[in-house]
Amino acid sequence: MIPSTPAPSLPSASLRDLPPHQRLVAWPVINRLGALEGVTVTVPPELAASPPSLACYSRAVRVAHRPSGGDSPLDALLTSPESAHVLAEPLRLVITLALWDEVIREGGVYGGNIYLASERSVGVLLHTAHTIEPAAADRLAEILEQLHALELLYRFPVAYKFRGTHGLERQCRINGWGRLLFRLLDAVPDDPYGIRACRARLTEHVRTHRDAYRRGVIAASAAEDSSGARIWADIHAQQPIPVLI
Repeated sequence: MIPSTPAPSLPSASLRDLPPHQRLVAWPVINRLGALEGVTVTVPPELAASPPSLACYSRAVRVAHRPSGGDSPLDALLTSPESAHVLAEPLRLVITLALWDEVIREGGVYGGNIYLASERSVGVLLHTAHTIEPAAADRLAEILEQLHALELLYRFPVAYKFRGTHGLERQCRINGWGRLLFRLLDAVPDDPYGIRACRARLTEHVRTHRDAYRRGVIAASAAEDSSGARIWADIHAQQPIPVLI
């Protein structure tokens, strides 16, 4: 009998060596939800029982994918209908944060980079944009940390001048890689992600509450370390979705 020739293994790369907007191809495996078609992800055994966000930071996580047609097969995989369900949580966050950034600028609230003030703010934003209940607080915080680790958004402790203390809250916003992924999703025919409806809801929300957001931005712009908790209290009292700059 002629021995069979084993199938050659696919070339792999460290997750951290992929462009950030493509790293979500590993997200289902890292979150123990299966794998995208044609993608193999290897997670070191020592990370198996750790929060998934730790694997997102690790250079030891490796990704291999079966070659397919097209110039950007991983981009095509991320935006394919077959991937939409398993990637729903992270894609919804990327879409919502990118749209929020857009409508805040277009609505004349602030021309620079605006941050969601906390995980609670992100939850309210998701509910406003999609009319659904967000994930539980600990799950939402974990997904945000994963997206930060994958370099699709910025997330760090709220500045002392806004809080008056060093609390547990983390402010966050979309970054350039997250916007690139959003543009790929926005270009998919027939709007399978509901981006048009999401944009319309957020645009109407900003139009309705523009003055409250403008007052918060002006106050935050003038904040100093001596401002203490006043800014934090004011934005939570006045803004439906508390934001910082």
